[in-house]
Amino acid sequence: MRVKLEERVGRLLWVRPLDSDESEPSEPINARPGDIIVPFVPIHSTGINTNATVGDTTGFMLGIPVVEVRRDDAQREVRIRTRRLGEPEPSARVRVPWGYKVTFGPGDVVVEIEWIDQMFPAGDDGYSPLTNTIWTWMNIGPAPNSETVTRYFLAAARRLDTAHRWFQRVRQQLDDFDPAAPGPHARQAVFEIVGDIELTVVALSRAIDMAIKLSELAPISTSVPTSVVSAVVTLTELRNAYEHIEDRAQGRVRMQPDPQALTIFDWSSLFQDDAITYAGSRLELKNVPSILLDTRTFLKEAAAEAKAIVQATPPTI
Repeated sequence: MRVKLEERVGRLLWVRPLDSDESEPSEPINARPGDIIVPFVPIHSTGINTNATVGDTTGFMLGIPVVEVRRDDAQREVRIRTRRLGEPEPSARVRVPWGYKVTFGPGDVVVEIEWIDQMFPAGDDGYSPLTNTIWTWMNIGPAPNSETVTRYFLAAARRLDTAHRWFQRVRQQLDDFDPAAPGPHARQAVFEIVGDIELTVVALSRAIDMAIKLSELAPISTSVPTSVVSAVVTLTELRNAYEHIEDRAQGRVRMQPDPQALTIFDWSSLFQDDAITYAGSRLELKNVPSILLDTRTFLKEAAAEAKAIVQATPPTI
């Protein structure tokens, strides 16, 4: 085994195995008479898994950084705890001398939803997928009778993530659109953009509906952001038009003739003004990223609160 000198403390030479991506030391370890070499294993974090099989990465849920609480040389034991969010990061990993055991005490493992949320970095627009965060949070120490709330949050988060993916696709397509392209190519691009707009609107509107109705399922105090609430009417009108496009194609709304029905087929504002319009409703594309982010923040904060409420609520007998 190749090792590296981590630190000399008096006569103690702390040495550890090389990390997998670490190059060979350029200099040998200089041990003098009377020095004590202390080989140790560095520990950066602890993992939470769905099973107890060592090395089975399919069961991995979350890794949380750890810090040392104390080392008991008489008992050959190192006690550690998870690092709290916002706590300064130590300059070095926890050192566990060979032959020592690692222990956690009561309350030493604390899971915070923000640790989970950092697993997938945000993109240029500040958005990162939410569904895995929700799933992991709700499934670590799940509370009795929490299945309904968990399914609800997962469905809302999945719809929101879907809306974000489709909107990113729309944004790229609009940026790349060439109105001077040959007719068939330009028309095909238009049809694809409108189709993706349709999927974006439906998924986003449904996700926001679920977010607003969440308080009917769990008595949460987290407020739905004003930017989200103010978008509901417009998104609902657009969504209804797209979900009932067979009616709009026949000039009808709720099976009745309506002079505004065919406006859903007017795409000029989309390509000229970056806006989706229908009848008297108008959604500016520049506002969509903030709606997505605000809805995401709400769902994450509401999930953190809802889990605590469910855990504190005794089951109905």
